[in-house]
Amino acid sequence: MSNLQQFQSFAKQNKKKVITKNEAVIYTRVSGSQQEDNTSLDSQKIQCTQYATRLNLDIKEYFGGTYESAKTDDRKQFQKMISYVKKKRIAFIIVYSIDRFSRAGASAITIVEELKKIGINVLSVTQPVDVETSTGMFFQNLNLLFSKYDNDQRRDKTIMGMRQRLLNGYWMGKAPLGYKNARDENNAPVIVFDENAKFIKKIFLWKLNESLSNKQILDRLDLYGIKLYKQKLTNILRNPVYCGLLVHNLLDGEIIKGKHKGIVTKDTFLKVNNISTGTGYKQHKANESLPLKGGFVKCAKCEKPLTGYIVKKKNIHYYKCGTIGCGCNKNANKMNQLFLNILEKYQLDKKLVAPLKLQLNYTFQYFNKSNKDNTATLKYNLSTIKEKLEKIQERYALGEIDTVIYNKFSKKFSEEMDKIENEINKTSFEKSNLDSYIDKSINLISNLHNMWNLSDYTQKQQLQNLLFPNGILYDKENDTCRTLKTNSILELTNSLSVILNQKKNGQKNTNVNLSTLVAGTGLEPVTFGL
Repeated sequence: MSNLQQFQSFAKQNKKKVITKNEAVIYTRVSGSQQEDNTSLDSQKIQCTQYATRLNLDIKEYFGGTYESAKTDDRKQFQKMISYVKKKRIAFIIVYSIDRFSRAGASAITIVEELKKIGINVLSVTQPVDVETSTGMFFQNLNLLFSKYDNDQRRDKTIMGMRQRLLNGYWMGKAPLGYKNARDENNAPVIVFDENAKFIKKIFLWKLNESLSNKQILDRLDLYGIKLYKQKLTNILRNPVYCGLLVHNLLDGEIIKGKHKGIVTKDTFLKVNNISTGTGYKQHKANESLPLKGGFVKCAKCEKPLTGYIVKKKNIHYYKCGTIGCGCNKNANKMNQLFLNILEKYQLDKKLVAPLKLQLNYTFQYFNKSNKDNTATLKYNLSTIKEKLEKIQERYALGEIDTVIYNKFSKKFSEEMDKIENEINKTSFEKSNLDSYIDKSINLISNLHNMWNLSDYTQKQQLQNLLFPNGILYDKENDTCRTLKTNSILELTNSLSVILNQKKNGQKNTNVNLSTLVAGTGLEPVTFGL
């Protein structure tokens, strides 16, 4: 009989790696910053340390000790711990419960299996299993899956709560620029205006009224000490939160009216986005006989813009509606006369000149109160830059900096000062200048009929769009035109005319509210709103 010892060289070794050292690390964590200051971390550490003592394990290092979400395993402390045990060949990782190790489910099971292949085992204080047996590993994996399931349930409940909150009109998360987080009378979290709200409003008005490019807006904001990136500005201009609405991916395309107040109107927001996306007015070929085309006059029946054409045999121009079956058609001269009749209605009575001047002065003062604050901010920024310039001049004189650096920064500060001084001049109006603006506007309102009639094609379109920004509707059945939206100054003069005529006739009308009939303003006087 052969000796089995002779076959020893053919025996196969167990390739399973075993770390014989009784060394361990402890990993603790909480899921959120709100838990960081409570006893959870200390309690975990104590329990894990006692567990290691009972197993006669030598604790080499502690990891975690902070909040890290376990939804994924891309955690800084977690990855640091994994690298450490692999490098130092530590036999055990001790956690208070398996969900402290991970809530990532299948990916966590994969990590545990990879660690086990190199002789590293994960031990749970509250869920002890024999990690050397298949049954023990089954229960450990099951606990990891249950942790993932529990996490998913929490996530579903959280998302459901967030969606319901959005549907109720409440903003979620940190307040956007121009707002701050607060509480309402019911202690519900809301967003309200902060000190930057006035600059958000200016951004929209600069884009709407002056058609400034994003770069020009950023440069102007810089003068006020507001630093924004181009992408941030674009996001502001396209965020409906600023007109009182809510949009969110949890709403799945739905738009909700927010509980918060909008910094700008919905109309302003929509108009600004037409400008910012490059979708302005289309250019139409000039025709002196058809100044009302180009979308200004629309059919009252189908609300489509009237276009123009000429009957060459008669050399007569017409406006027509392009909708099939609508049949809206009107002689151009007669249509132009209908528009002149509208202008005649708004012609300013000479007796109203004096009271209107007073009203415009009052309106300007009322709506430009904020300019005083703006000017103060600009002057403060100007004085700050002046100090910087004086300091660099002093350092240059003392030889602390060379000519290259001095020229670079003195030029920079000088240019910034020039920009701010120009902006201060824009926001500051002398009474004589204001009176001049008002006189020009009064003169315009007093001669609307002749002003439009004597203008060329381009001037006519500019004037009519200024007076009636949404155009007019032509009703073929009644052969009449009506306005859609009238410039606020025209509304004011018309209301004053109504009041004056009623007084002449001995009538009383308490329904006219002049305070609502004023033009909106930006940095220019209210007469620029005309």
